[in-house]
This record gives sequence, structure tokens and C-alpha cells, in this order.
Amino acid sequence: MLGTVGQLIVLSAFVACILSVVAYFLATQQGSRDWLRIGRATWIGSSVLIVAASVLLVYLIISHQFQYAYVFQYSSADLPLKYVFSSFWAGQEGSFMLWLIFNGIMGGLLIRWAKDFEAPVMTVFAFCQFFLLTMIIGVKLGPIPIGSTPFSLLVEKMPDAEVFQSNPNFIPPNGQGLNDLLQNMWMMIHPPTLFVGFSAMLVPFCFAVAALWQKRYTEWVRAAIPWTNFALLILMAGIVMGGYWAYVTLNFGGYWAWDPVENSSFVPWLVGVAALHMMIVQKRSGASHKAALFLCILAFMLVVYSTFLTRSGILGDISVHSFVDLGLNNQLLIWIIAMGVVGFGLFAYRYKDLPTPKEEPNMLSREFMIFSGALLLCALALVIILGTSSPIFGRLFRDSPSVVPISFYNKWSIPLTIGFTFLAGLGQLFWWKKMSVENVNRVLLRPVVLSVVSTVAVLIFTPFVQLTSSPQAIADAGQAAPAVTQAGFFASMGGFWSSYGTGVSLLVLMFVAFFGLYGNGMVLLRIARGNLKLAGGAITHIGFILMILGFITSGSFSHTLSTEPGRPNFVLNKGETRIADGYRFTYSSKARNEYGHTVYTLDIEDPKGRRFQMKPVAYESKREQWIEHPDVKPFFEQDLFVAVSPAARFETEEDQQGGRLSLAPNDSTLLGNDEYALKFVNFNPRVDPSLLPADSVEIAVAATLELTHLFTNETRTLNPVYIIMQDRSVQWLRNDVPGWDVSITFESMDVGAGQANFIIEGVSLMPEDWVVVQAHEKPLINLVWYGSFFLVIGIGLAMFRRAKEHEVSSRRKAKRQ
Repeated sequence: MLGTVGQLIVLSAFVACILSVVAYFLATQQGSRDWLRIGRATWIGSSVLIVAASVLLVYLIISHQFQYAYVFQYSSADLPLKYVFSSFWAGQEGSFMLWLIFNGIMGGLLIRWAKDFEAPVMTVFAFCQFFLLTMIIGVKLGPIPIGSTPFSLLVEKMPDAEVFQSNPNFIPPNGQGLNDLLQNMWMMIHPPTLFVGFSAMLVPFCFAVAALWQKRYTEWVRAAIPWTNFALLILMAGIVMGGYWAYVTLNFGGYWAWDPVENSSFVPWLVGVAALHMMIVQKRSGASHKAALFLCILAFMLVVYSTFLTRSGILGDISVHSFVDLGLNNQLLIWIIAMGVVGFGLFAYRYKDLPTPKEEPNMLSREFMIFSGALLLCALALVIILGTSSPIFGRLFRDSPSVVPISFYNKWSIPLTIGFTFLAGLGQLFWWKKMSVENVNRVLLRPVVLSVVSTVAVLIFTPFVQLTSSPQAIADAGQAAPAVTQAGFFASMGGFWSSYGTGVSLLVLMFVAFFGLYGNGMVLLRIARGNLKLAGGAITHIGFILMILGFITSGSFSHTLSTEPGRPNFVLNKGETRIADGYRFTYSSKARNEYGHTVYTLDIEDPKGRRFQMKPVAYESKREQWIEHPDVKPFFEQDLFVAVSPAARFETEEDQQGGRLSLAPNDSTLLGNDEYALKFVNFNPRVDPSLLPADSVEIAVAATLELTHLFTNETRTLNPVYIIMQDRSVQWLRNDVPGWDVSITFESMDVGAGQANFIIEGVSLMPEDWVVVQAHEKPLINLVWYGSFFLVIGIGLAMFRRAKEHEVSSRRKAKRQ
């Protein structure tokens, strides 16, 4: 019943959204206030209905109504209450509903602040909301399904399941539960933040389309810049949260793995940054109209394309983040095409009418530097999106395409990053319009000298060359020296580049990062003496450059601790102490945390004599997936990153078959990787005769055992029986434990030692207690997090400044009218 109500609410929201599109369109075309009021009312009504449907879905999750497929797939009865909202957006349908909610809020803000742009902007905005709503309405037009509703019953999703064949009204007692990797504080805020960013990125798209539609080619920029700032701020915050989540939750030792879904949120941000800079140029100097419009359209188109990559299922076997295929491919493609026709189609139609600058910007001008930087940002976005889309292109040639290697991204991103990082410093130092050669020399002298000194200091005082060169390439070059001499200069240069090319590239990147840092620092000091409200751009650039320096230090200077050269990890037995690159590691104990997950305690002493404990977590989830959460010890100069893989992870199928053990009365032991506790209580000679073979038993002795499931604290009493027949043959009455897949046989007795010998089946005996340790030093990784903080603060300051300017401009315009 509640599911039907939910579907009706979504359908009502869909109808209201269509009415809003029509009303706002007519208000734009006719300038009618009546249609404008209808558009507002239907938009607000649609948004309220979407919130109501979402509240209903959350209620179904909280009340554990597992007859609904979505609730069954993404929640369970033992899920902590704080992760209920994570369950809400864990699946496709719920995440679409979250996006719709934020679109509703964003649309309400546009109604309040878009002023005379409201009707055309909201027409486009509501048109996009229409497509999003089609993803969750879950109806059929004849044989064609449209969308997938979160309110469908499990029996509707799996009608052929055997349990529903015999009992159509069957309700599962529990759900499959939320993926363990999503049960994390950062996953409670990272996805909603990204969706706020996606919703906000729609706003400059709508302003650009409205400007083309209404031929208001210059007015739109002042109104759209604050929204673009907001979109970039929120999207950047979400990206950084995702990186930090990966760093503290996953065991690969980093914060960015060029995962396709990570890339799909980063690419729109890059293009959005380029669009913002072109909008600033247009507002400041009346140039770059075409570039600003085109990039605003492209940024949101990449959001839609990223949604297709994530939700079409095409990355299902490649990215751990991607959603399963719900058959929405065609709808997603139609959405992409529709937005492309609206945006790029209108851009092409109006192209000849768009203003052109009276003169091209001089090469020695801030306009030219910003334009060049925007081109490099777009080039990096193109490289990343091509690499991310490789599975799509690969399907043209093979059934199971793979992603491009990380080296592809590194190869192209480093030189492009060098370019726009240099321009991020140069552009701030240059004035608008143009500069003379004398001015250029004067403003560049101090930051260039400081950058050279800083770069030389890094080379002298750090092991930069050793850490960034390729030892194998150097060795190969040394062995091939005679051949290289004969081959000539180019072969020699090729050998040098293979050995030191990465280091040279990173050194140049470090130099331009220092240049950008000093250049923007000088600009910030100059601004601080005047009007600090103008400091947003400089602070943003400083934050960005600090992140670049953090990427270099934490990546290039990252050091893997090892007990033997060339090994990325080492084995540590319980109670054992080993020295790895000056660190003393002792595996002291293990315990269970509040969630029943195994925590491994390592006592560590670093080369500076500092002593501390680290407690990484490793366990096998209910979905038979090994989860390894690292622990991070932060210091001022570096982080120590430690992850462990327990012995149980390396067990084979043969290890799982059980084995033999001997126990005396009151002895106990652990089984199955700390899953069970087995206690031998005592011998029991009084065996129920009905259990024994008739007329041929000489001796029958039972062993009273208590088997406790440590995850649930449930204890079961077992009584396996050892029997000696009159003909001296031996028989056994084995105990099988229903539901636990454990069997215990009382195999024999050692009367002299007072022990019983047991055969354990279905669960492993406790293996030797050891862990494989992965430990990494991450020098100055805090620069990444500090830089992201300054970047977000800078964008925020710029956003408030631009919003204030727009408000003042709107008031002046209203007074003139």
C-alpha cells in the first residue's frame, strides 16, 4: 500500500513538473505574470511532492519493510540508524531522488534571485528536472519501461525466484545490507555534496541557454557568476571529501586512483573553472562571449555524460563506484541528446549574432593569460574524459574492454598542469588589457628569483633525484652505454629521459608551483592593504598551488617501508617486532570494535623515537568481501599510513575444511577466524539409549561442548558421542549445527591425559596469527588538505563578492526602470 502511495506521489510530481515547464515557457514567450505564477506554483508543488516521496522511502528503510526491493537491497535490520540516509542514496533510484531534491531547492533559490531571468532560466531548469523524474517514475508505455521506481516490491523485481513461486507473499526477515565501504562518516556527506554541486552546475547552463534564447548576450554573466562560483565550491568540496574518504578508508595508500567515477566528477569541475574564468573576462573586458557560453553549456553536458557513464552499467566491471544497469541506457542517452540540442544547438543557431571583441587581447595581458589557462584546463579535461570513456570505445572492438593505465593520465596531466599552474601565477601578476615589456620584467623578477632559490633548495636538501628517477632505467642505460654512443645523440637523450624524465617534469612543475605561490602571495599582500574583499582569486590560486605541491611531495616523496629492498610489505607475527627502514613495528594484539570488526594493534616507534599505536581494521564482510581500513598517524611533516591483511585472507579452500584438535575439560579455543568460541565442558557417560545402535554397544561417552557465535553471542550446546562396539569397532554420532555450517565429531579419548580428540568440519581451526603490513610515509600530505581548504575559502569569498555586485547592479537597474 505504501509503495503504491509512493509511486502516485512521484507521478504527481512528474505531472506538476511538466506543467511547470509549459507555464514557464509561455511566461517567457508572452511575458505573462499569470503564467509566471503558475510556473512557480507547479514547481514548488513538484518539489514538495519529491520531498514527500523521499520521506516515505526513508520511512520504509527505517521500519525495515524488506518486501520492497530497494529496502531489501540496501539496508538491513542491524544497520546503525546513522547510516539509514546512506542507504537512501546507495542505489540508483535513491540517488536520483536526492538529486531531484537538491534541484527543487536550487529552483526555489532561482525563483527568489533570478529576477528578470527567472522565466527562461526556470524553463530550462524544469526541462532538465523532467528528464530526471523520468528515471524514477517506473511506468510502462506498452512494452517500453520508463524509469525504475524505488517503491517496487521484491516479488516484482524477482518474480522467477523460487521462494516467490511457492509463497508470493514471502517477506525476507532481513535485507542484504549496506555495502561496508559506504558505512563511513565521509560517505554520509560526500554523495550529497556532489549532488548539490551537480544541481548548482545546472544553473550557469540555464543562464547560458536563456541568454542565447533571449539574445541577452552580455547581461547573463553578472547574474550567473555567483552561481558558477557556488557550483565550483560545492563540487570541489565533494571531490576533496571523496579523496579523503579513499585515503582513510581504502588500502591502496592514496587519495586518487584515476577511477572512472572519480574522474567523472572532476572533469565537469575543470571545465567549470575554465568557464568561470571566461565569464570573468567577458564581464571585465567585453571579450570571450562565445567561450563563456560554450564552456557553461559544456560543463553541465559533462555532468550528464558522467551520469551516463556511472549509471548505464558500462563501468560495472571496472569501477567500484559504478551502479548496476537498470536498463536506463536509452533514457540517459535521450537526456544527453536533448540537453545537447538545447545547449549546443542554440549556440550554433545564434553563433553569428554573438558579440565579438573590437580587438584581440594582447599576448601581454591578463585576458590572454586567462584564455590560455582555460584552454589548458579544457585540454586536461579532454584527456581525462577520453581515458574514462575508453571502455565505451573499447566495446567496439572487444566484449570486455579495460581502462587505460594510470600512466596514461600521468603522462598527459603533468605537462598540462605545468602550463596552467604557471599561468595561475602569471595571470594574477599581469594587469588587464596589456602590459609593456618593462612592466613584465619588473613584476616577474622577484617571484622568479624566489622560485629558483626554492627549487634549488629542494634539490640540495631533499632526496628528490633519487626518489623521482627510475633505477631500472638507469641500470639499463649503463649496460647499454656503448650502444648508445654508437646510436648517437637522440638515443642518448632517450636514455636520459627514460631515467630522469619523470623527475625533470616534476621539477619543472615544482618550479612553476613555487612561482605561482610567490606571485599570488605578492598579489594577496597588495590586496590586503586595500580591500580584502578582492582577495578571493589570489586565495583560490594559493590553495590550488598548495594542493599541487602536496601532490608532488606526497606522491613523489612517498616512501614504502620495508624490511627487505624491493618488497612493498612485510609479514609480522603476533608478539614479533621487526624493523622497517628505522621504524620498529610490534604486532601486540587484536580485538573487536563496536561493529564486530577485527582491529589489529601495532606498537610503533619511529626513527625520531616517538612511540605510538596504530589500529588498522581488516575483516570479511557479510558479502564475503574483504574490507581493509587503514590507520593514519598524522605528524606535521608527514603522515604514516598503515594497512594490514590478516592471515585468514590468504586461506585456501583446503584451509576451510577444518581439522583435528585435542581439548581437556574446561579448555576452550577459537574457530573460523575468531567467528566462534568452542569450550569443552566435560565428559558425559550418560548417553540417551535411543541415540545408540541396538544391542551391540560396549561403551558410549558424550562430550558436552558449548559453541558460541561471537558475532551474535548465541551459544549452542553440543553432545557428539564416541562409541565402542562389542566387536571393538568404533562409531561416532556427529553433531551438525543448523544454520552455522559447523560439524563436530568426538573422534577418540586419551584417558591418561584426560583429553578428547575432535574432528572439526565446515570451519577453519585458528591459523597462525600473523598479518601482512603495508606502511607508507606521506611527506607533507597536509598541503593537499590545507590547499583544498584555502581553495574553497577563496571561491567562497569570490562568490559573495560577485553576488553582492550583482545585487547592487540589480538595484541600480530597478531604480532606472
